[in-house]
Amino acid sequence: MQIPAALPGTPAHRIDADTRGVQPGAAPAAPRAPLRAADGSAASAAPMRSPLTRGLKDFDLSRQSGVAGAQLSGVYLDRLQQGLQALRQHYTAQLGADPEQPMASAAGADALRAGLKAIWAQRARATAGALDAQLRIGEPGQARQDFRIRGLSQATLTSGTREVLTVVTGNAPAPLTATLDPELGTQANLRRLDQALAPVGLRVRADESGEPVFSVPEADWPRFHDRILIKGEGRRFPDGQAQPVRTPALPAALGESVFEAPGSEPASLREVLGRVSVGIAAVQGAQQRAQVALMEQHQALGQAAGATKTSPERARALAEGFAARLGEAGFARYEAVAPTVAGISRERVRSLLGTD
Repeated sequence: MQIPAALPGTPAHRIDADTRGVQPGAAPAAPRAPLRAADGSAASAAPMRSPLTRGLKDFDLSRQSGVAGAQLSGVYLDRLQQGLQALRQHYTAQLGADPEQPMASAAGADALRAGLKAIWAQRARATAGALDAQLRIGEPGQARQDFRIRGLSQATLTSGTREVLTVVTGNAPAPLTATLDPELGTQANLRRLDQALAPVGLRVRADESGEPVFSVPEADWPRFHDRILIKGEGRRFPDGQAQPVRTPALPAALGESVFEAPGSEPASLREVLGRVSVGIAAVQGAQQRAQVALMEQHQALGQAAGATKTSPERARALAEGFAARLGEAGFARYEAVAPTVAGISRERVRSLLGTD
């Protein structure tokens, strides 16, 4: 099996013709010491090799995951942006096209919309779950689905009287309870809800306007969508049996209207062109965040590599963490292996194996 030297989106590795050592984005390494002295006598020492600058001593699971998430998201966002830009250019051309030839332009737009929709459908797989529907970037597998719960709003958290809520979900071994007390305020009640729901992966926070936003891992969304039951004490929710509540998902950064065919009239084309332009701006913001995240992660990796001394205990912990990562399925193995072996050339491996 051939392992690529870097994850997608990383700078090309330079290979020194003399040492064939690989350093990501670095200047070529110094050449090897000659085997014979200038006067022709045999060298008394073995050829000097430059020390490894990558590998297990730099393996940091959280930082490597952060780098991987930013890289994969950046590559995907570039593709998404290209699709949006092409669609905007086509709509702009349609507005100025010959009115007697509308079908040719419409057919081209259909193909571009289909391609863009296919790219959007690949988001979770193409980014290994690092990019969510709101174009927020995290580590692989950490994308979350945001949604509301009908009946739990800022108004219900700050009005009425004290009430104990019992929440039932399909993956909870027992009902979850939280006490809402309007006298405590919105933030305190949200913290109570968050602590009560966290054991099943359900979290809650306040959005920019102070309204509660709930979230679950994207992979778990089908098990939660309209499948949450809540029982109250007859104030915010009925007493007795737990009742199902509506859980509408928050709109994605690219709404379905972007993929819908507009009418042939200019007003309809201008409307959809505006929606596409809004999507382009959202993707541009995500691209900038991906670049900033990647830069910060690379800086943190460099600082950690230079400042951390490798003790036997740390080496053991790194090796165990690396082995555990290799045991995980899917992208986790590639994420662990690719950065680790990027700095090991063929000659160094042969030397370590004693085959020189």
